[in-house]
Amino acid sequence: MNIDLATIALVLVLSSIFQAVFILFLSSKYPGVDHIGVSCSLFALGFLFVMFQANTINALITVVAGNSLLLVALIFLYKGLVQFLDLPENKWLPPIIFGFCLLTLIYFQFVFDNISLRIFSVYLSIGLIALLIANTLRKGSNTHLPRQAPLLLFLFASTGLFAILRSFYALFSPPIVNALTPTFFQVFSFTGVFIINMIVSFTFIMMINERLGADVLSAKEQFEQIFNLSPDASLITSLADGKIVNFNISFINFTGFSQDEVQNKSLLELNLYEKPADRDKLLEAITTNQSVDDFELNFVTKSRDIRICSVSAKIFLMNDTPHIISIIDDITDRKNAENALIQSEEKYRFLTEFTSDVIWLFNLTQNKFTYMSPAIFQLRGLTSEEAMAEKLEDAMTTESLQRVRANLQRNVKTFIANPKTAHTHLIEIQQPCKNGRLIWVEVSTKYRYHKNGEIELVGISRNIDKRKQAEAKVLYLSYHDQLTGLYNRRFYEEELRRLDSPRNLPIALIMADVNGLKLINDAYGHQMGDKILKEFAEILKNECRHDEITSRVGGDEFVILLSKTELQSVENIIKRLNAAISKVRIDRTILSVSMGFAIKETPTDDLNDVFKRAEDAMYQHKLTISPSIKKATIELIVNSIYERSHHELIHSQLVCDYCQAMGRELGFETEAINQLGMAGLRHDIGEIAIDTAILNKSEKLNDAEWAEIKRHPEIGYHILRSVNEMAEIAKFVLEHHERWDGQGYPKGLKADEISIQGRIIAIADAYCTMTAERPYSRVFTAEEAIAEIKNNSGFQFDKKLAQIFVEKVLQKEWPKA
Repeated sequence: MNIDLATIALVLVLSSIFQAVFILFLSSKYPGVDHIGVSCSLFALGFLFVMFQANTINALITVVAGNSLLLVALIFLYKGLVQFLDLPENKWLPPIIFGFCLLTLIYFQFVFDNISLRIFSVYLSIGLIALLIANTLRKGSNTHLPRQAPLLLFLFASTGLFAILRSFYALFSPPIVNALTPTFFQVFSFTGVFIINMIVSFTFIMMINERLGADVLSAKEQFEQIFNLSPDASLITSLADGKIVNFNISFINFTGFSQDEVQNKSLLELNLYEKPADRDKLLEAITTNQSVDDFELNFVTKSRDIRICSVSAKIFLMNDTPHIISIIDDITDRKNAENALIQSEEKYRFLTEFTSDVIWLFNLTQNKFTYMSPAIFQLRGLTSEEAMAEKLEDAMTTESLQRVRANLQRNVKTFIANPKTAHTHLIEIQQPCKNGRLIWVEVSTKYRYHKNGEIELVGISRNIDKRKQAEAKVLYLSYHDQLTGLYNRRFYEEELRRLDSPRNLPIALIMADVNGLKLINDAYGHQMGDKILKEFAEILKNECRHDEITSRVGGDEFVILLSKTELQSVENIIKRLNAAISKVRIDRTILSVSMGFAIKETPTDDLNDVFKRAEDAMYQHKLTISPSIKKATIELIVNSIYERSHHELIHSQLVCDYCQAMGRELGFETEAINQLGMAGLRHDIGEIAIDTAILNKSEKLNDAEWAEIKRHPEIGYHILRSVNEMAEIAKFVLEHHERWDGQGYPKGLKADEISIQGRIIAIADAYCTMTAERPYSRVFTAEEAIAEIKNNSGFQFDKKLAQIFVEKVLQKEWPKA
């Protein structure tokens, strides 16, 4: 044959280049197109190297590289078809075939030079790849493949079979000089490759065009679906006359018109514009910028309902004629919601600006306040601007700042870990006012992210200064005695537990008890008793150091708790206290305190035992001085009575004399006579607690005043029985206003239930009262008084004792009936 294979190879090179350019520029948006374009380029390069096999150019390029590139081109064609048609790919077989071909080419070229074996390896590899492509297309025939797929299947199957046949033929046919030797199989191979290459390329171009057409159709269908199914009203109008060319169902639903009413009408003809001038403004905006977004205007529906709308429109060409596509978004509900939101914001702004609590925002990232409500002026005397300009450390005390920073560090971590969890944090801080005064503020905070991603603190500050003062007062009262201001028993017991440690040894306890407090309360009332307690409390405050715990632990009992105090120091403290007590002067009474102490010197000592020893020592002291103090107090009480009324002194002495005389007439022993006389002398000691105005009232006493008068026997009884030596006569004093008939007071005793001494004092007191000058009654003569006693004998008085009193003591005649 005289066919020039180099020329055919050149044609193959040029056609492959043309195909590569055409395919790559046709469309590269589909997967696999680039691979097929590269495949054509590699075919061109491969056949270019094959063309030079007749020359003396390096065999590595012309034989090895040229044939390898042809095989790689076929592999790229395989990958391109697989990707374009979305078929399953065999990733391992093509590299294995290429490796086999490359190694055999090198071996049969440079180690064992044999062109027949090279032809065998090349055609066998090409055949296997072609059959792989055909088999892949066959397997994909069950899916939706282009109608050109069967043709490609046939071409690649034929190519594969021919290539394999050619490969085996090379083994048994006479060897050729090179690939351009014009034998039948070489000519057929080159010509067939050219034809198949052209058919495959144009077939692939046809598939691309079909897919492009399908995509255009699909895009059109999608546009129509989007246009028709859009929830917003959409329409297409002619730019020239504004006639409606197309519209969707949402436009019908929005306007309320029927399709026939809308077709070929303009929006002006439908009277859809609330203001017709809005159409000109909209058209001007569209033509100026070729489009418009969110142009707000009002439309009027067929039912004359005004709707607020946002129009987005764009000019486009349809059939070479400019049209406008418009989308109408009904924003009436949104605008109403925005207006409601504005009203709501105004309402909350009003609440924020006029509430007494301070509402503020603090940007933690920028470390500054970003909002402060006007209520800050009522809280701290600052304007909102002044407060916002403050640094955090200037807005509170140092101690509060430390606690706030510790809380911030902890709470920010919690917020970052769980930003959606609602955490509200409370803290109490002290803040300075503009006038320099410190106030307590309760701060409630919540964390949130600002719109720019920074962490923001939302806070409400409330003035709790009065509450804190009340809490401080409650706390003070919980640990202090309300009367004296000293610590109370609760605080003493807590301090005792706190101090009970070896480092505080020796620990001393001084027990103190106010002597005769009950006597003073009975005689002068609790106000005088409270005055005594407060006087002693002031002495303790003045004479004890700040580290010496002074507590009132009972009604009249006090404890001084001293740590690290030796015996000598304790004795010095007691001397100082006694010296201070001796200087106190209180009208009509005496301040006297019994004291005792004990010391815990070793850790094994029990403080309860120490307390008991101190208490025993105090009681021992009390037993020594208390009786004399009580006697002295009673003397002061009696003197106070006599100072108020000189008549009372005379009256008491007369009653005493008459009582002693009665005792002698009745044969009482000397001791009994003396007791009876003392009872007569002290029978009205209880009147010390009765208001002088009541005692000296000349008018008739009312019920309350009379009830007050009737208290004096009991008061006298309690005063006298506080002294052991007077305990017996206290009973006589208690009964001196009892009556023989049981109508007396305070117990309502009758007849012999009343002690004889009580009955005697009753007679003597009555006689002396009637015969003495009193503001509430006239002075009786002796005869009148005796007659009165006789008349009341057997009722008020013991008749037998009354007669002895008249006949023996007064030495008067007992009146006859």
